[in-house]
Amino acid sequence: MARSNQIARIILAWLVIVLADLFIVRDYAWVIDNWDIKRVAVNFGLSSLAMLLLLFVLKPILARSNVIKVVVFIVIALPVLVQMSHFEVYRSLTSSFGFHAFTEDPWMTLSLWVEQFNILKSIIILSIVFWLIKLLSFSSKPMVKWRYALNTIGFILLYLLTTFSWYGVSNFQNSALAYYSTLLQMSKDQALEFNRDKFQVPKSDASIGGLPNIIYIVGESLTLSHMSIYGYEKNTTPKLKALEDNKRLIAFDNALSIGTHTRLSVPYMLVGMEGIDPLGRFYQTPTIFNYAKARGYNTAFVSAQDTAWGHIKELFIDNDVDYFFDGLQMNKNASVHKGADDMQILKEVAIPYISNQTKPFMLVLQMDGSHYPYDMHSSQQHKKFLPELEENSINAYDNTVVKTDDYIAALINYAQDKNPNTWVFYSSDHGQGLGGKSGMFNQSFVKNTIHNPLLIAPPKGQYNKLLLNKHQPVSQADIVPTILDIIAIKPHANINGRSLLNQQSDDRMRVVSKYMPTQHNEKKAVLVNPDLNYYFIDFEKMSVTMPNGKKTIQFKDWDKNYQQIFIDKAPALFD
Repeated sequence: MARSNQIARIILAWLVIVLADLFIVRDYAWVIDNWDIKRVAVNFGLSSLAMLLLLFVLKPILARSNVIKVVVFIVIALPVLVQMSHFEVYRSLTSSFGFHAFTEDPWMTLSLWVEQFNILKSIIILSIVFWLIKLLSFSSKPMVKWRYALNTIGFILLYLLTTFSWYGVSNFQNSALAYYSTLLQMSKDQALEFNRDKFQVPKSDASIGGLPNIIYIVGESLTLSHMSIYGYEKNTTPKLKALEDNKRLIAFDNALSIGTHTRLSVPYMLVGMEGIDPLGRFYQTPTIFNYAKARGYNTAFVSAQDTAWGHIKELFIDNDVDYFFDGLQMNKNASVHKGADDMQILKEVAIPYISNQTKPFMLVLQMDGSHYPYDMHSSQQHKKFLPELEENSINAYDNTVVKTDDYIAALINYAQDKNPNTWVFYSSDHGQGLGGKSGMFNQSFVKNTIHNPLLIAPPKGQYNKLLLNKHQPVSQADIVPTILDIIAIKPHANINGRSLLNQQSDDRMRVVSKYMPTQHNEKKAVLVNPDLNYYFIDFEKMSVTMPNGKKTIQFKDWDKNYQQIFIDKAPALFD
């Protein structure tokens, strides 16, 4: 009878953990969306069974001392709180990026965590874990060693199975175990030393007479779905729409970002490469500044951000950048959350630079843009949609779009009025989930994060040629090859973007990746169809999830043509 009572307590504790995982760490909407996916059932079922075995392992030692109780409380409660907070923001459990981001900038990560902290849910989680410890901390008969050993072995085997199986996905597992699984997976990846011998672009012998000015604007966190030029119901981009109506601007409506984070997209945007890139071909590839300087251009990189983040300054500022301006020079407190004011940068740095140039120039501008917290990224004159009830409300976000509309239009008008032979390119590094199934910010490969604006304002004679690709499947990796086409310089062999001056195919497949060394080589990517449905590839498991999300196969069993896309990008990975 006593043993039956002990088992009943453990099972009760386990059921509470399982239900809390589903409805507090996650939520009812997630359960409804995922309950019929076989992979979710297998992952959550096996990891929950592993948790049950873990409770059988913990029960005999909990009664031994209060110190052990405290340790177990922390070991269970801490990861569950982290996973709950991460899910609140991103609609997913934490990934390797989250751990790396914390080690690199603990203050930024903690401040974001505090901003999104759900006090009520946290109190419930802490209360549940405290109750579980008390429930299992009862005196019992001496442990049967062979039975305890079997429970331990069973837990370890199930835990390793869910962690390393090709079918395993940490986001679908028990949240506490998934936390430690992600740490374990990270620990087996060794840091790679990449070859950093960058190809030197030979100087051009051709005269630079007649070459156009080039302005390349790198946006921040702007998603296509909240721009009225793309059909959004709120009139967020009236100035850009006016330029489009006057045939001065082309808004490409099927363009994808290279990655989901600044540290993925921006470096590759400025060399013209689409991932995956696990072995760091990026580091041997010239930047847009190297090409422009070889062609005889004056070059400038003006960022509203702190370019120490993501090593942007380290990656791009060399002898081929004539003028460099960093957001810290205007805002000494510039950070990932909030850099210098874009309109101030435009008026006090960008326009004076343009006005002082007497020969062709290549100017790259990195915006502060629409980063969270959104309410900090629009000035009073741009707060068109009110009230901004919360700092990350939709109205607050839409007001950042209004500001970006003003910024881009003002820059196009000034630059082309001064010299009609000027090209202006704009693309955002990534978008934002903006709530619901997409999560709040930019962790996952959802449409709002990867389907983003690509705008080009060409000189008059080039408009019709570009217009042919307005609805074609393209990538922001195509901007650099297009610029190289314009300035008549041959691209390096690593560049796999395509010039938009050439007709693009209707059936082009594009890759959005996290598997690039400018972040942490998180081994995930998606292969995106022209209709924006995508295949999800996990290179840790070598598995592929179909666009419906309900079927997963091994990479080797996938369509050979699709396999080849990735083999071409990283042959050594598949040897």
